[in-house]
Amino acid sequence: MDIVIGAPATGSNYFPRSHISIALQLALRLEHVLFLAPRRTGKTSVLLDLHSNPDVITVWLNLEGYHHPEQWIDALIAELGKINDDGWLSKFKNYVAPLKRVKSEYLEIEKADWQSKGQQLIADLQELNTPIWFLLDEFPIMIDNIAKTHNPELAAASLHWLRSLRQQNPNSPVRFLLTGSIGLDSVLKRHSIRGVANDLRREVLTPLTPEEALAFTLQLAADNAVNLPEALAQHYIASLGAGLWPFFIQLFIAELQTSSPPTSTEDIDIIFKSLAHSQRNQYASNMRERLGEIFTPVEKAIALNLLKLLAPQPTGMAYSNLRAQVPNALDEEFDLVLEVLKHDGYLTETADQQLQFFSNLLRSYWLQKVRA
Repeated sequence: MDIVIGAPATGSNYFPRSHISIALQLALRLEHVLFLAPRRTGKTSVLLDLHSNPDVITVWLNLEGYHHPEQWIDALIAELGKINDDGWLSKFKNYVAPLKRVKSEYLEIEKADWQSKGQQLIADLQELNTPIWFLLDEFPIMIDNIAKTHNPELAAASLHWLRSLRQQNPNSPVRFLLTGSIGLDSVLKRHSIRGVANDLRREVLTPLTPEEALAFTLQLAADNAVNLPEALAQHYIASLGAGLWPFFIQLFIAELQTSSPPTSTEDIDIIFKSLAHSQRNQYASNMRERLGEIFTPVEKAIALNLLKLLAPQPTGMAYSNLRAQVPNALDEEFDLVLEVLKHDGYLTETADQQLQFFSNLLRSYWLQKVRA
């Protein structure tokens, strides 16, 4: 198992999370799915692992660069034509005409045209009577792009079209899994789009369990010739807090490759603090810069204030206390910002309803920024 930083882990580099894959497979056999996962948590690796499942036809598509539903539907058609399965292709050969209409350049078209093409695509797939799963990564970003590039009405039309397909064909073998590094609910709320996602089954990508995290850490260390005693691996894992994501373990083992072998928990603490601010750890700085991309200036100011308030609080803060310290924010703005920060992996809510940083690596980084 190689160290993989900055790219999805696939093949032998992917640490199997069987319960996640099984849950998604069972869900897709019954319903359409909204797969909730913060940024840098391995969701794309999970999707690509699902995509490699030989028991069902799958299409994985990253929608981040799309800004019109026409592009999305054309991309679906193009990907269907790339499926390397003789049985599928023999069934699909009668649907060659739409492939010839795929455009390489974006052209503005009427809503009825893309809806008609999309409707025909799904109708043809229905007739094939073959299970096929569309794994649509960065779906919320595409919806946000459509709303900003054109208007919220076109974004809403895209979502209502997809919802009508789901409701008109409840027993369809065609299933959609929608996911992204920003929350669909917050995008819909921002653009005042309602009633288009309530029927989706929600599945959540949870962090590694402490047992999984330890097994992954020890395997990655051994496979990369890093001498790491189990007790010190456990200390690092405990230091991470709730955010036991594979990416943070990859960072740790990569850091150990270039440092003296740790011999004590004090060594691990030093490495942890160094890692929170190292050049290799682009996660923390990117998360800070990203606030300007996902929030309006007013919302960004609220987000910065919340993170500044929570950084010095290792055990977190109750909602009421946090709200009282940001009195100038409107309730709607405050709650939207908090919802986005929770979905996008900045914050989490504990069992005793304390709001705190999801990742102690991110909290350590932010704490230094607060003190600077």
